[in-house]
Amino acid sequence: MIDFILDKKPYQYWRNIGLLILRLIVGYFLFFNHGLDKLFAGPEKWVKLGSLGMGSLGISFGHVFFGFMAAFSESICSLLVILGLFTRPASFLIILTMGVAGLFHVRRGESPESAFLYLVVYFAIFLIGAGPYSLDRIIWKKNS
Repeated sequence: MIDFILDKKPYQYWRNIGLLILRLIVGYFLFFNHGLDKLFAGPEKWVKLGSLGMGSLGISFGHVFFGFMAAFSESICSLLVILGLFTRPASFLIILTMGVAGLFHVRRGESPESAFLYLVVYFAIFLIGAGPYSLDRIIWKKNS
């Protein structure tokens, strides 16, 4: 039954719909479940985020900046990916954030599963680009 439905449209159409769904769903969950509250929590939260994440890597300066960047990437960059706007740069910042978050959890003996899953999905989006159903395509007439 599903083959009959899928055969009505060309392969490229379903690939693009799949990429759109991936961007929308993963972006939504990162934005609402992880990013939005961190962004609006303010500098006290950013210091804590920065000191936990970067401190676990031995970096003892710029904790407010790094914490803000984590909140920014998990919220604003997720929103950009949902919209398909500046998709590759936004995905890159999320990849960096998820890498640090994953290493933080590994060093604490916790499961890094969520962070590394986000990292892999956003790495795939980084490689593929936003696809045709995106503001990148509308504005710059390309898939990036």
